[in-house]
Amino acid sequence: MKSFSLFLFSLVRIVMLVLLSVYFLQIADDVGDWRTLYIMAAIPMFIASHFIQMANVREKTRIICSSIDFIVITGFGLLFLESGYLYLIFFGVLFTTVFILYNNKKILGVFSGLFIVVWVLISLRLYLQTGVFSIASNIVNGMFVVYGAFVGGLIRNSRSAKETISIQYEQLNESHVALQTAHDRLQDYAEQVEQLTAIRERNEIAREIHDTVGHKMTALVVQLQVAREMAERDPVRTKNVLAVCEQLTRDSLNEIRVSVRTLKEDQYKASFQEALQELLREFSSLTQMETRLDMDGDSTSIPASLKPTIKRIVQEGLTNAKKHGNANECIVEIRMDANEIHVAIKDDGKGEKNITPNFGLITMKERVEEHEGSFAIRSVEGEGFEIAISFPLQRLTAGGTE
Repeated sequence: MKSFSLFLFSLVRIVMLVLLSVYFLQIADDVGDWRTLYIMAAIPMFIASHFIQMANVREKTRIICSSIDFIVITGFGLLFLESGYLYLIFFGVLFTTVFILYNNKKILGVFSGLFIVVWVLISLRLYLQTGVFSIASNIVNGMFVVYGAFVGGLIRNSRSAKETISIQYEQLNESHVALQTAHDRLQDYAEQVEQLTAIRERNEIAREIHDTVGHKMTALVVQLQVAREMAERDPVRTKNVLAVCEQLTRDSLNEIRVSVRTLKEDQYKASFQEALQELLREFSSLTQMETRLDMDGDSTSIPASLKPTIKRIVQEGLTNAKKHGNANECIVEIRMDANEIHVAIKDDGKGEKNITPNFGLITMKERVEEHEGSFAIRSVEGEGFEIAISFPLQRLTAGGTE
């Protein structure tokens, strides 16, 4: 048996069967009484049947052993009528065992039905022989058998519950291991996404530096070559060319500063809103243009893969407002709702009647289209310039767009 309690039950059971059998020896008339031989044969049968039933054998084998016990006990009741209802103690032990070993209602029903038949027959024979029939004695002694069956059922249910708990505990451990493995994989995936996001951001910054600063540096080299050729022949034109070179250098320097700052790791865990505010403050300090950030909604709903793109768009929008619109103030508005993220960059610059997208606006549009967003520009001459962008949240994933 698997537990100490069941081992103890097994020990008590075999002791009771043997002691009861020995007690019946005292009832037999003498050693030569054939009923004595029946008892001497019953004791080893009880012992053998007991150990077979307590072993891990097939249910069919156990049923045969329980049936043998039932028949032997019935023999005690029929052969020793003078003992009264003592044989019911045997049945109490048997039914405790039966209700522990079997969970099949059909098997339990058959044993219970046969017991009632035997009980009635033995009681009837006892009445015919003695002329006495006590209802109270029958009920009291019969309740011992019922009690044994009830205790056996409780032990079986307790055993079944322990086995169920053990199985559930093992399943819980397996689930815990699987959950821990999934958590580790998810953490590895999150780290990979973070690394890929950082790599993507750096690649975008490298592209931006190559496309914007590289373009200006090429123009600067050309202008310097012109200045060198015109230095002696046309000093006035040379001076103008050098002024253009100076402006190109300043623009390139500002763009490099902003791009390099984007590459720096934050000294603290700043929120996305704080990062944008810092970008606007630094741009204002470099260009003397007033900036303002208005955010409406939960910024944590913005996917990590989209934040670098929005940051670069805001940076390019600020540059466009100062460089091409000569604006004194630029307002960045970001609004989040359940389905979209809206970004608007408005300035009070000179505006344009006929808008011809420059290199910066083209690059900005390409960034937006990479995330399946929409891009629009509006401008009225003398009333400033506005860039309106929206990104669909439902199509965004951790690594980009679906």
